[in-house]
Amino acid sequence: MKVKDHNDGKGKRKRIKRIKEGLNMDSNTCKDVDLLHLSSLAVNEALRLGASEAEAYASRSRHITAYVESNDLKHIKVDEPLGIGIRVILNKAQGFASVNTFDADKIRDAINTALSMARACPRDRYQRLPSKSSKIPRLNGIYDSSIEGIGVDDVALYAYEMLKTAKGYDARVTVDSALFSSTSLEHAVSNSNGIDACERISIITWSIMGMARDGSSNVSNFDVQMGSSHYLRGVDVVSTAREFASNVVKSLNSRKVESFKGTMIITPNAFLELVKDPLVYAINAFNVQRRVSRFARMLGRRVAADRVTIIDDATYTEGIGASSFDREGVPHKKNVIVEHGILEGFIHNTYTAGKAGIESTGNASGGIASPPSIDTTNLIVEAGDIGYDEMVREVKNGIIVNRFSGNVSSVDGNFSGVVKGGHMIKDGEVAYAVREMMVAGNIYDALNDISMVSKERRLVLDSLLPYIAIDNVSFTAG
Repeated sequence: MKVKDHNDGKGKRKRIKRIKEGLNMDSNTCKDVDLLHLSSLAVNEALRLGASEAEAYASRSRHITAYVESNDLKHIKVDEPLGIGIRVILNKAQGFASVNTFDADKIRDAINTALSMARACPRDRYQRLPSKSSKIPRLNGIYDSSIEGIGVDDVALYAYEMLKTAKGYDARVTVDSALFSSTSLEHAVSNSNGIDACERISIITWSIMGMARDGSSNVSNFDVQMGSSHYLRGVDVVSTAREFASNVVKSLNSRKVESFKGTMIITPNAFLELVKDPLVYAINAFNVQRRVSRFARMLGRRVAADRVTIIDDATYTEGIGASSFDREGVPHKKNVIVEHGILEGFIHNTYTAGKAGIESTGNASGGIASPPSIDTTNLIVEAGDIGYDEMVREVKNGIIVNRFSGNVSSVDGNFSGVVKGGHMIKDGEVAYAVREMMVAGNIYDALNDISMVSKERRLVLDSLLPYIAIDNVSFTAG
């Protein structure tokens, strides 16, 4: 697919030409290799060499990323990584090794390395590989074949369009950095217990960061906006750039505010910076079983306000965390984590599920370079019952936090930092932009102080999030 050129300037085309000429396009992509067949052969070889159980996870991908720096299109990177990771179980001990090639001799060396590691590692009765339980449902809507036709010039033009839109919105806008990236991924997993799975996924992401400057002293906070899609038809860099430009311009002429306690409205972007990491850490079964999670021993108990429902759902195809199966070949499904404030479950891979005496939730994660870990796929917070504008009108004294910059402890939940792109709410109206305002508290406590959840939600990469209002938050003047 070719991107329509909306600007005939010679300067832009010269920049793109220079970027293309500087690329090294040579790469052993091994496109003729059948990943599933390769994985199956590796598993059989591992069994022949003595493994009790064996797993092979292979992947190859093609990434093209265009970078904007300091208001100019700077460079493009083309990357085509590939490889295979081998995991073996021998007498209930695990070994792992990987190689960034599909060469048969190197794969055999990796198998022998994994077996040597297993012989040296202690036994663990919970070490096992998942078994095939049923056919893996193929998830539609996560691969766009036209992404294979995307070239360097297409990616460059998308990035340039984003830059041009932001700069054209207002002369005071400056773009510190931006990128546009297209990825075509194929991955496959086989194991000795009957699992064989393979699929292709296309992922397109873009982001833009910067500020507005009006003179030497009137400078806005940095703002970041991003977008993503599995399909080229879902790409909209213009809207993302306009929202970014609008936000930084609105943040000019900010004022200092006296310290107070009030309501904090968290935007979806701020949720990622402030809430997501502690939440994901707390629901990770590995952390729960080590008793380092705040939610350990909390299953079936209240961990958030009644209006909060949180779901992990890899079958939600709009999110870029969507896929048919996890790193171990376990089918993905929708997992309810918190329902109306009550903790309903944790996210597991096969190992932690075995320790808990349950089935894996399909949350094994990772790539070829390490054994499976645990992570969320698409994190979804259910919509509330109040519109965003009405939410603002309900606030007597508070701040809208568009971004957060500071420290957040995933272990105990304590956070402290600076409000970025914040706006003061006075008697139900957005009054003015604020600056040098500090905010502190505890995220796990704040989940119980959520007073409103908006009807509107925004997809931010692999998270579908509403606007959330939290009461009794301490703001401190800087």
